[in-house]
Amino acid sequence: MATLNAKSIRTADRSSMFPKILEFPDQLKKGWAIAGASPVSVDFGSIRNIVFSGMGGSAIAGDILKSVLGAGLRVPMAVNRGYDLPAFADSGTLFIASSYSGNTEETLSATEQAVGRGCRVLCVTSGGRIAEIAESKHLDRVLIPAGYPPRSALGFSLGVLLQIFDGFGVSPVSKEAFDRAAAFMARESVKMADLKNKSNAAARLAKKLKGRFPLISAAEGSLESVGFRWKCQFNENSKIHAAVLAVPEMCHNEIVGWKRLAATKPYYGALAAVLLRSPDEHPRVRLRMNVIRGLVEKNRGKAYEAQAKGSTAFERLLYLVHLGDVVSLYLAVLNGADPTEIDNINFLKKKLGQ
Repeated sequence: MATLNAKSIRTADRSSMFPKILEFPDQLKKGWAIAGASPVSVDFGSIRNIVFSGMGGSAIAGDILKSVLGAGLRVPMAVNRGYDLPAFADSGTLFIASSYSGNTEETLSATEQAVGRGCRVLCVTSGGRIAEIAESKHLDRVLIPAGYPPRSALGFSLGVLLQIFDGFGVSPVSKEAFDRAAAFMARESVKMADLKNKSNAAARLAKKLKGRFPLISAAEGSLESVGFRWKCQFNENSKIHAAVLAVPEMCHNEIVGWKRLAATKPYYGALAAVLLRSPDEHPRVRLRMNVIRGLVEKNRGKAYEAQAKGSTAFERLLYLVHLGDVVSLYLAVLNGADPTEIDNINFLKKKLGQ
């Protein structure tokens, strides 16, 4: 049975995913600096809507950005995961192409359509075909460091986007607030990496989730994007299935499934409710979360909470993002899996290429 220690991490982490994920705070700062040195010529005052297009680890930055901007963003923003642009995209659209490799076929397709429709296009990539299109079409382009699995480069793209939207004057995160948050996250990242600390929240939760199917509950809007990040990191790093459930929506359907029946006995015991908690919850969401946990435990299910830390809503969001990343890595070790390996995705790409 695998245990969590420096040796077991070295054995499982054959391609060094751990140090890349732990770079998150430093990546944020580098991303902000890179964007500052890559002026964007978009006149945001003429923008009527935003379409952020990406897949996998390149798309999640758009989800998180949307959560950070929140209700203060006065134009609609859609995160597009697919080949085609929504019908409303036109010359009043800010289209952000986010492809870490620059060769994601879905994002390439959407980008070509955006150029054809006269959208204002901004490309965030490390190179590839997207960078070539940006150069040939004289599009705004921000290049981030190459050489990372896309899911481990979130800090770069998120830092870039936060700096750009601060420049647009529509972000609640100022340069000063960003710097404080990055420093806070650097301190917290060290704590999450310290396995000698018995109160290490990431290691403790990973141990509780071993052998279980996480059902992640997160507040709609504010933390749903973080819950989706957890789900994806469990999938790719830990090699397990997971689901994210938005509150309050899940209170109208999913909670009914927390009922022990003879027919569900084979899998019920493997379920685990994981509640992402923050002081920023709507009061009614807070009440619902408390009821959900009580209901799960009443039905002899497992329920665990991940409590946000930080002095601002932005810091608390970043903390939960990073906590989920580190939990997924520790769970990979406990599962005896290499967190970097994505053989199934490579198999799919090979088949598509044929």
